[in-house]
Amino acid sequence: MLPFAVQALDATIIASALPWIARDFGEVPQMNWIISAFNLTNSAFMPLWGQIADIFGRHAAIHAVLVVMVVGSALCAGAPTTAYAILLVGRGVQGLGCAGLSVVIRVILADKVTLEEQATNWTIFSLVAGCSYGLGPAIGGYLTNASWRWCFGINLPICVISIALVFLLLRNELLGPLPVVDSHTPRGDLPRPDHKRLFFQRLRSIDFGGQILFLLGFGLLVLSFTWAGAIYGWDSVAVLLPLCLGMILSCAFLGWEYMLATGRRLSLIWPHQKAMLPWNLVSNRDISLLFYINFATGAAMYAVLYYVNLYFTMVRLQGANAAGIQLLYYAPGMGAGVYLAMRMCNHYPRQTFVPLILGSVLEAVGVAVLPWALYAEHTSVINGMMVLAGVGTGLRAMPGTLHGIGLFSNDVTAVVSLMAVALPFGGTVALTMMSSVFNNISGISETSPLRDFTVISGLPESTKAVVIHNAKIGLVWAFVSIVPLMVLSEEGELGLGNKVCRGIYLLELFRGRHNHQQTNVEELG
Repeated sequence: MLPFAVQALDATIIASALPWIARDFGEVPQMNWIISAFNLTNSAFMPLWGQIADIFGRHAAIHAVLVVMVVGSALCAGAPTTAYAILLVGRGVQGLGCAGLSVVIRVILADKVTLEEQATNWTIFSLVAGCSYGLGPAIGGYLTNASWRWCFGINLPICVISIALVFLLLRNELLGPLPVVDSHTPRGDLPRPDHKRLFFQRLRSIDFGGQILFLLGFGLLVLSFTWAGAIYGWDSVAVLLPLCLGMILSCAFLGWEYMLATGRRLSLIWPHQKAMLPWNLVSNRDISLLFYINFATGAAMYAVLYYVNLYFTMVRLQGANAAGIQLLYYAPGMGAGVYLAMRMCNHYPRQTFVPLILGSVLEAVGVAVLPWALYAEHTSVINGMMVLAGVGTGLRAMPGTLHGIGLFSNDVTAVVSLMAVALPFGGTVALTMMSSVFNNISGISETSPLRDFTVISGLPESTKAVVIHNAKIGLVWAFVSIVPLMVLSEEGELGLGNKVCRGIYLLELFRGRHNHQQTNVEELG
């Protein structure tokens, strides 16, 4: 639970500290890279960790990601203010570690349990994650008052303690590696198997072609979305080139996974390789819809935690700790949503469809009303909409993955990895859209000295009022820009099917064929 809290905390802990970190390094115009370096690796490496957990076992995988987290956090905490690149490398390594923690822990929770038990287990961990996401900006704000380096240093003792606890308490409980066929396996009284040979045979089963294509394609897409509008214009070569290359390589990845399916050409050439994302899973309608639902959830969560924080620092001119405290309203909302989702999955109506559709509606309403509340500077409504959006996020945090595992119970790691990728990817795309809109409407570009929020307080009153007004209007339209993503998510929910009736849930319900078995936790467990 400690490592899972760390990976959630790291996603938002610097939301309040970000301007002060960039100012100390003298890199305010390049501030977005502190987020982007993390998001880039956090998104792209999740499927890799899923395969590592399968091939080398859960114990080896969880230890590896904790060590990576220690290295990344140490680099960030110790980076000299004259070496911005070291900080960014550290954030990238942190993202790599968080990707592993997110996937491996979810996979461990899904091992050896029914879907009903997993719903309960995942509820507890979702509450921890929700509290960590919500508390991150507040904790980061208070730590920044002492030194922003503590935002990274706080991970070190937690990860070291977690390594010791996993080794002492869980090494005999976690699932080991998948079996491999070894033609040299000794029989009778012959010597024990050659572990070195087995290690290399395990390496042979990794889908290296798919991993490379996914890392390059998805990484270039995230990079282009990160640069677009914030650092370079949408029509610049720096944005269009990685965007086009990313799309080509992503299509190549899908083609590779298709050809690696059983009986197809690549599976005959490399029969030992296990597809990173099996084709029957990738091509499934429900999985595609669930991916987008998680994508929209990430968009809403990142929007609230980063841009509402920006409102309190730029428009209300609050310090890091005060702005972070305002975001605490999101955490209890998410906690309530997670608990409601568990009750709906395990008690009544024992389905995933209801919490998913209800969460989509509440999240969309929360995000849609926020622009008006920000424009009116109505703090109580802003807080209320953060709670409502949090409830929506919590309602969708667990059922989506549960639904996918119910449909593909033999591909748990692939389902978990794909759902986990969607969350930060949605957040990255949302931040890109909002950053472009905010920059264009407010007139406060990434290179503007007003990005150092302490400068605004020192402006003459007349100038300050204009700057604050422009920033507020920019934030209002930034939130408006992502409302269509929330609406599309609701439409996607209506197209979800189930394991019993292969059609669309609502359509089958109206036709009278539904018998309350849609992703029924009791039956599928």
